[in-house]
Amino acid sequence: MELLGDYIGSELFLIDGDAICQQALNDPLLSLGKSQDCSFQLLHAVWSVEKLVSEFVSRRCNFEIVFFEQNEHLTIYGGEDISSFVVSSRRLARTVLKIHMQRLGLLVSTFESPEDDSWARFIDSKKPMCMLCNDGSQFATIECNDFTINAITSFVYEQDYLLKAQKELMELIMKCNENALQFLPKHQRQHAVRSSTTPSTQVIETWAQAAADEFFQSNAQDNTNDSLFAIFLLHLIVLPYLSISDRSQKPVTLHPRLESKLRNHVMPKILDALNQGLMKHGAKRRPDIDGRVFLSLVVAFTNEQTGSDGLKILLGPGPADRAKALAAPLRQHLGSGRLSFSAVVLSRTLSRWRHDEADVLPAPRSEVSLTLLPFHNDVFDEYLRPIHLAAEVAPGTHPSFSSSFSSTESSVVAESEEFGQKSGWSTNTTTFTNDQDWHKNRNITGTFTEKRLVLYGEKRGDDLPLILSKKDVEFRRKRIEKSRQMLMSEIHRHSTTLTGAKGAPLQRLVIPLTRRLIRDLPTEKEAPSQRDSGLRSPPANPKPKKEPKAQQAKLSSADKLRQKIKEEKAIKTLSESEVWWKQQLAQMEKLPTPERKVEQLDRIRRNTKRMEDPWLRTETLLYQVHLDVSRWIYDSESGEPRAQAQYCVDILRIASEIDSIGVASDAAKVFLGSLLETIGLSDLNILKPSPVKPSESAKKLTFQPIRFAHRDRSKPPLYPFLRLPSHSIEFQLEHYGVYMDRSMDGQVDSRVSFIPDAWQRNVLDRLDKRDSVLVVAPTSAGKTFISYYAMEQVLRESDDGVLVYVAPTKPLVNQIVAEISARFDKSLKSGTVWAAHMRDWRVHEPHKCQILVTVPEMLAIMLLSPVLADEWVPRLRWIVLDEIHSIGQQEGGAVWEQLILFAPCPVIGLSATIGNIDEFSQWLESIQKHHGFKYELIQHKHRYSHLRKFTYTMSQEPIEFKGLSSAPPTDVRPVYIHPMSVLLSGTRIIPDDLALESGDCLTLFQAMSKVTDQSPQKQKQLAKLEPQKFFAGSRGRLLNQKDILDYEAKLKSLLADWSKQPEAYHNILRPIGEALSQGHQDCEAMPDQEGRSRNFIHVVHDLHRRNNLPGQPAIQSIFFNFDRHECEVMARLLMEELKVAEKRWKESSPQWQNKLAKWEDWVAASKQRERASERAKKAKPQEDESLKENKSWEETFDPNDPLPEFSFAGPWISYSRAEMEEDLENLQWAGVPAWAMEALKVGIAVHHAGMNRKYRALIESLFRVGFIRVVIATDTLALGINMPVKTSVFVGDSVYLTALTYRQCAGRAGRRGMDLLGNVVFYGIPMERIHRIMTSKVPPLTGNMPLTTTLSLRLCNLLHGSHQTPTAINAIKGVLRLPQLSLASNIGRDKVLHHLRFSIDYLRRALLLSVKGEPLIMFPLVAHLYHTEPSNMALVALLQGGVLHRISVSIDVNPIDTKRNLVAVLSHLFARRLLPRLYCGEGALERLRPPKSPSRIILLPLSSDAYRALSERSDQILETFRGYARSSAAQYLSESSDNALPLSKEILPRASDQDATFMLALRRNAVEVNATSSFVANSGVTDSSLRTVADLARTARSGLHLDKLKDSISSLDDILALDRPVNGYILDFFTHGQDDVLVEANGIRRSDLWFWLQEFSVALAALQTGLEHYMKAVAADSNIEGQLSDSESEGEDEGRDGEEEDTLEPGATWIFPVKPTGITDGDWKVYRATVLARRDFNAKFKKMWA
Repeated sequence: MELLGDYIGSELFLIDGDAICQQALNDPLLSLGKSQDCSFQLLHAVWSVEKLVSEFVSRRCNFEIVFFEQNEHLTIYGGEDISSFVVSSRRLARTVLKIHMQRLGLLVSTFESPEDDSWARFIDSKKPMCMLCNDGSQFATIECNDFTINAITSFVYEQDYLLKAQKELMELIMKCNENALQFLPKHQRQHAVRSSTTPSTQVIETWAQAAADEFFQSNAQDNTNDSLFAIFLLHLIVLPYLSISDRSQKPVTLHPRLESKLRNHVMPKILDALNQGLMKHGAKRRPDIDGRVFLSLVVAFTNEQTGSDGLKILLGPGPADRAKALAAPLRQHLGSGRLSFSAVVLSRTLSRWRHDEADVLPAPRSEVSLTLLPFHNDVFDEYLRPIHLAAEVAPGTHPSFSSSFSSTESSVVAESEEFGQKSGWSTNTTTFTNDQDWHKNRNITGTFTEKRLVLYGEKRGDDLPLILSKKDVEFRRKRIEKSRQMLMSEIHRHSTTLTGAKGAPLQRLVIPLTRRLIRDLPTEKEAPSQRDSGLRSPPANPKPKKEPKAQQAKLSSADKLRQKIKEEKAIKTLSESEVWWKQQLAQMEKLPTPERKVEQLDRIRRNTKRMEDPWLRTETLLYQVHLDVSRWIYDSESGEPRAQAQYCVDILRIASEIDSIGVASDAAKVFLGSLLETIGLSDLNILKPSPVKPSESAKKLTFQPIRFAHRDRSKPPLYPFLRLPSHSIEFQLEHYGVYMDRSMDGQVDSRVSFIPDAWQRNVLDRLDKRDSVLVVAPTSAGKTFISYYAMEQVLRESDDGVLVYVAPTKPLVNQIVAEISARFDKSLKSGTVWAAHMRDWRVHEPHKCQILVTVPEMLAIMLLSPVLADEWVPRLRWIVLDEIHSIGQQEGGAVWEQLILFAPCPVIGLSATIGNIDEFSQWLESIQKHHGFKYELIQHKHRYSHLRKFTYTMSQEPIEFKGLSSAPPTDVRPVYIHPMSVLLSGTRIIPDDLALESGDCLTLFQAMSKVTDQSPQKQKQLAKLEPQKFFAGSRGRLLNQKDILDYEAKLKSLLADWSKQPEAYHNILRPIGEALSQGHQDCEAMPDQEGRSRNFIHVVHDLHRRNNLPGQPAIQSIFFNFDRHECEVMARLLMEELKVAEKRWKESSPQWQNKLAKWEDWVAASKQRERASERAKKAKPQEDESLKENKSWEETFDPNDPLPEFSFAGPWISYSRAEMEEDLENLQWAGVPAWAMEALKVGIAVHHAGMNRKYRALIESLFRVGFIRVVIATDTLALGINMPVKTSVFVGDSVYLTALTYRQCAGRAGRRGMDLLGNVVFYGIPMERIHRIMTSKVPPLTGNMPLTTTLSLRLCNLLHGSHQTPTAINAIKGVLRLPQLSLASNIGRDKVLHHLRFSIDYLRRALLLSVKGEPLIMFPLVAHLYHTEPSNMALVALLQGGVLHRISVSIDVNPIDTKRNLVAVLSHLFARRLLPRLYCGEGALERLRPPKSPSRIILLPLSSDAYRALSERSDQILETFRGYARSSAAQYLSESSDNALPLSKEILPRASDQDATFMLALRRNAVEVNATSSFVANSGVTDSSLRTVADLARTARSGLHLDKLKDSISSLDDILALDRPVNGYILDFFTHGQDDVLVEANGIRRSDLWFWLQEFSVALAALQTGLEHYMKAVAADSNIEGQLSDSESEGEDEGRDGEEEDTLEPGATWIFPVKPTGITDGDWKVYRATVLARRDFNAKFKKMWA
C-alpha cells in the first residue's frame, strides 16, 4: 500500500523534525559532518530538506512538523562517527534546518519530550492520524517501501497484540533511551530557538556577533585559532557576493596538520559557538555557511602574501568594506588583539601552513558522454522530432551516418556477439515476429486443431520429423475439454443464484441475430438507437411534440381485437383474484388471534405470482392495516410511545404503498383517511385520486374493518392512545425516515425495467449517443444497470461488435461472467456471446466473442498485440472500466492509465470512490476529446439506503455459549454510533458522504440546542432550523429524502460556521459530540486480541438473534478482516465454539440421549427389518410401491450432523444434503482444507484470494441462496461482488482499513431495490479509530508513470508486427501525445518523449531493438516478464552473459544442485525482499534462527560472474541515462536558471561579476554540471560522480524532472545492493517445502505467504513461456504449431500445472519433447533446468495451498 495515498489520505499527520534532518544529513552525497572532510555544505542540506518537504506539499498533504529536544541526539549522533567535529556539525545543521523550516511558513512545534504535558495537550487538540519518524536507518519518505509496507504495519496493525502492555512498553522504551544517553558525550543543553531581532540593515546578524563573543570567551588565545575564526567571519561576508556556480567546489586540500587542527579543535569550537548564537537570538535571514568557501579562503591566506590593500584585492571592494564595518559590533575583540581582519596579519599567521595542492591532487577524471545510437522509424520520428538531441546522429541526415554507425553500434553488436559465443547463448540479432500471446505459447487467433503437432527434434532414420502420436493429441484434447466443461458447469451454477436489483432471479434476454457487421454500420457518429439497434431512447425534450391527428396511426382490426382480448383477460383475472381472496379471508377470520392472522397473511403475500395483481395486493395491504389496528387496540402497552410509534409507522408505510399502487377504491380511501385523521395526520393527503373505473371505485371493502373512532368526531376519542407519540414532523424525522421516498426525480423510461432517477436517465442518454462517461455514485446508488445496458446495445447493434468489461479482481470477473451468462443469449454463427480472459485461465476465445470480461493486464496485452491490431481492435465499441479508481493504486495503476490512453472506442468509467473527481474528470475528458469522443461526468452523491453504524461492548470475563436459541449475554451488545459523534475526534471538516438519517438530524438539532444557552446569536441562528418551522412548507405531504438532504446540509453548514470560532472544540464540538455518544463509555478504549477472540462468538450470535440488528429481516453478514490468516483463525474459532457447546448440550440433554438410544436400537434391528421386508415382498409381490417412500426419521438421522441450535447454516430448501456431499467431494479433489469444508456444514465460510477458486465460487452461490450466513473475508468481497447483505462487520483494526477500503466494504450492506437500510458494525476497534475512519476522505488519484522501458519495446513490437496499422499508430499516439495523469502540471509531454528516447537507446545497446525499431530475437523474454521490470532486463543480462548457462550445464549430472543454484539466482531477480536490519549484525542470524530450523533465512549473494554481468549492465543503463540527461539539459535547459530553492523559491545569484583574486580562483576551480542540481554541486557532486540511477534522478536540476521518471527506468541498483541481507524464503521453500518454517524462521506474515510464493510461481511460468517463444523464433520454422504450453494450460485450476508424460526427457515438454534443430546445447539445458525447477517448486507450492 502507498502510505500517503492509501493510509493517511487527507488526514492530519505529524512529521518528526529530527527525522527530516536525519534524512538530509545522512545523505552520502552531502559534504557535511563527514569525518574525513572539514566541509560544511549547508546549502546542499537546505536544498535537500526543501525538496523533501516540497514532496509532501505537492501531494497536498495535511501535516505539521514537531521536534523533541530530548531526542536531538538522534540527529546529532546519527552518523557512524561521533567525533567532536561530526557532532558539532550535525548539531549546528539541525538548528539551522529547524529555523529554516519555521521560515518556510510550515507549522513547526517544539516539545521537551514525548512525556511532556504540552505534548499531550497538543495531541488532544490536533488529533493527528500518525507520525512519520525515523526507524533508526531511514526516514519514512513518500518513496520508502520499507516503511510503507513493514514499519507502518507493525505500528498500526500489530498494536492488537501489544495494547495490553502498551504503557509498560512505552516506559521501557523511555528507560532504554535514558540509559543510552549516558554513553554519549555530555554537552550543554541548548535553549529553545528564539525569533531574531536583528535589523535587516545590520552588517552582521546578532547570532554571528553572539557566536564571536562565545568563541573568544570560551577559548584561550591562540593566534592560529583566532585567525581561522576571523577568516570564518570573512567567509560569511563573502557568501552574498558569490554565485551558486562559484560555490560548487571540489574538496579543499589543506596542510595535513592544519586540517587535523581544524577538524579536531577549531571547527567544533566555531560551530558550537555559532549554534549557541542561533539558539539564543534566532535568525532574520536564512543562516548561510559554506565550509568549502571557508576552506578555500583559508588556502588563499596561507598561500598569498598580501599588502595593506590585500583584503580589497583578494575579496573585492564590497566584502572589504563590509569587513571594515565589522569594527563597530566587534570592537571589543578587535581591541583585545584577538580578532583582526587585516590581510597582512592573517597571511603572516597562517603562512607556515602553506601547502602545494598540485603535488597531492589526483589526476582529474575525464568526462565521458555517450552518443545516442541512431534510430529511425517513420512513426516514432514524427513524435521524437521535437526533442531531437544534438548528441544524436539520425540515419540519413548527413553523409557521416555510416561511419557513425560503424563506430558506435557495430562495436556494441560485436562485443555482444563475442560475449554470447563464450557463454553459449544465442545473440542472434534477427528481427522477432510475434503472432502469439505474450503470456502463453499459443497462436492468439488460432484454436486447438486436430492435426498432429510437428515439432523440431533430432531426425529419425527415415528422415522424418519427430511427431506426437494421435493418442497423445487426443489425450490433451480430452483433458482440456473436460476442464472447460467443469468450468462452464461452475459458471452456470453460479449464474442460477444471481438476482436482480429487487432480489428476483435474473431473466435471460434472447437477442436475435442482426446479420450486420461493424464494417457495415454507418461511419457517422449517430446514436445507436437511430441505427435500428432495437433500443429506443426518449426524446431530448421531455414534452413530446404533438403530431397532427391526420398522421396518428389508427388501430387495425387485428389490433382492436387484441386490445379487447387483453381487457377481457384483465377482468377475468380480477374476478378470479376476488374469489380467491374472499376464500383466504374466510379462512383467516376463523383464526383466533390477530397474531395468527398476521402470520397467515404473510404467507399469502409471499405468493409473488398472486401479488402481481394490483387489486389483490391493495386488498392484502388494507387487511394488514385492519390487523395492525386490531393488535394496537388490544396491545397491553398500547399507550407507550414506543408502541405508538411502531404502529403508526406500520400504518403510514402501508398507506403510502397503497397510494403508490393507485387502484384503491373510495371505500379504501375513506377507511385510510379516517384512520390517518384519528392518529393525528388529518392534514396528510397521500391518497391521490386514481384513474379507476366507476365500478371499481364504488367497490366496498372485502372485509369488515375494526371500529377505531366515533362517527361523530365531536365526541371524545374512542381509543385515546390511537395517536402519534409526537408532532407529525418530529414523528416522521424520528421514526419514519427509513420509509421516506428516496427517488431523485424518478420517471418511467421504456429503456429500462425500473424507474430511473434523473442521473440514471442522463447516463442512458449519453450511452445512446455513444459518448464516454465517468459515473461516480456511492455503492447501492444503482450503477449496475449501466454496463448491461451497454452490452445489450452492442449485441443488438451488430454480430461482431465487442464490449470489453474490465474488472480489477478475479472474483469480480467470475461474477460478471456468470451474470452475463444469466442475462443474455444470442446464437452467433461464429464465436460466443461472451468470453473470460485471465492470466491463468480463460473461457471461450477472447477474440471471438461480443462481450469480453477480463482484468486490466490482459486487455493491455490484447491492445498491444500486433495480430489483433488489425482484426479485433477496430471492432471495439465500448470499454467498461469498473472500479476505475484503481488507476491510483501503487501496483497496477499504470496499466489502467495505459488502457485509457490506448482505448480506440468510448469508455465507461464506474466508481464509488474518487477523491479528486473534478481534476480526474478533466484529465479523462481531455483524453476522450483527443480520441474524438464526447464526454460527460455524471455524479450522484447520495446512497439510496443509509448505513447505520454500531460498535459492540465486550465482556471482561469468559461467558459460556449455550446455543443460538439462548439469549445473548447482556455484556456483549451493540452500541449505536451517531455520525456526528465524530466531533469528539476534533474534526472540523465533515466528509460529504458522512450522511445523516432523518432521526440523526433531529438528535443533532437537539444537541446543538443545548450549546446555545449562553449565546442569543446562536439561538437565533438555530431557531430557523427548528423542524416544525423548517418543514412548514411540506404540509399536506410526507417528507421525502430530498427534504432531509436539504435539512442536513443546513445543519452541517451552521455547525461548520460555529466550529470556526475560538475554543470551538471545547465549547461547541465536544459537548455536541458527547451528547451524541450515549453508551460509548461502555466500549473499551483499546480492545485487545484476547478479548476480541473471546467475545466473537457472542457478537455473531447477537447479530443472528437480532436479524442483523433491530427491525431487519436478513440474517447474513460479512465479517471483514484484512489478514488472511486471521480470517481462517476466526472461522476455526467459531467452529470450535459451536462444537464445544453442542457437545456440552448433548451430554446434558436427556432428550438427545433418548433420541440417540432409539436410533441405535433402530440401527441394531436393521437386519431384522431386512428379513421382514423380504418376507413381505414374497407374500405381497404387488404391494403399492408408493408405500415404500414413507421413511422413518431414523433413516435420515445422522448423529454427527450439526444441530440447528449450533449451526449458522440456513434451511435445506434451495440446497440439499446430496448437493452438499457432492460439492464437498469436489472440493476435496480440488485441495480445499478439511476445516474449510467442515465450516461449510455449519454455514461458515472464509473468502480471500488464497482460497481455491472453486471454493470461493461455491460459497458465493451458497451465500446468495441463504445457506451460508457467516462469511469472513478480506477485501476480496469489497469490489462489486453480488453478495447482498444487511450488515458489514469490521473485525479488528488494520493499516489496510483505509478510507477507500472502508467505503468499499461498508458499501456491501444495504443494496438498492433490496434494502432500505444497511448496517455497519465495528468490532474490536477503538472508538477514536472508528471516528477517524468515518471522517476519513478518499485520497486523490495521482496515477503512475505509464511509460516504461519494457512498454517502449512492446510499442515497437506492436508497430512492427501490425505493419503500422492505424490502430497501432493511435495507441502510440495515446501514450506519446496525450496528457499523463501521473505527471504533475509542471511537467510537459516532452519529458515522456525524452524518456522514450532514452529507453530506445538503452534497448538498442541491449540488443533488444534494431535501428528501425524492430524487436530483436530476445524480445519474448522481456515481454513475457513485463510485470517484473527491471528484473526482466536483469534476466536478459544474465542470459547474454552466460551465467544461467554455466549454472544449467550440469543439469544431467547434478540436477539437484543445478536447480537450487538456478532458483537462488532467480530469487534475487523475482523474489528480492530484504530482511530487517537486525539480521545484519555479527552473530545475529545464529541468535534469531529457531533451533533446528531447515531454513538458511539469508539468501546467498550472487555469484561473482552474475554480479559482474549485472554490474556491467547496470553501468550501461546508468551511462545511457546519464548521457540522455546531460544531452537533454544541455540542449533544452542551457538558458534556464537552476538557482532557486524548490519550496521557498529563494533565488541565489546565478552569476557573479566580481573579479577579485579569490572570486576568480573559486570560479576557476568550480565543478561544472549539466544534469545535476547546482545545490547538490555545492558538495562537489558532478554528473559523472553519481553512481546510481536513483542518485542521478533525485539530484537532477530543476526542469529535468528525472525524479518523476526514475520509477520507470530499468535500473538494477536495488538488485546489486549489498547493504542489507535478502530473505531467502524462496530457496528455503524450494528446499524443504514447509510453509510453517517460513513463517517462524524467515519472518513472513502468514497472510503474505501465499501471495509471495504465487508471485514467484507466475514468474517461473512466464520465464518458461518466454524461453519457448525464443527457441521457436531461433528455430524459425513455420511447421511448429502454436499450441498450449504446459506452463499455463487453459481451463485448469489455479496453481495447477499440466503434468507431462513420464516418457519425455526430464525437463522436456509437449511443446519441445526433444531439443529443436538450431538450438544450442546451452540454450536447451537452460530451458530444461527452468522447466524442472518450476515443476519442483509448483509441486511443493500446490501441496502447501492444498
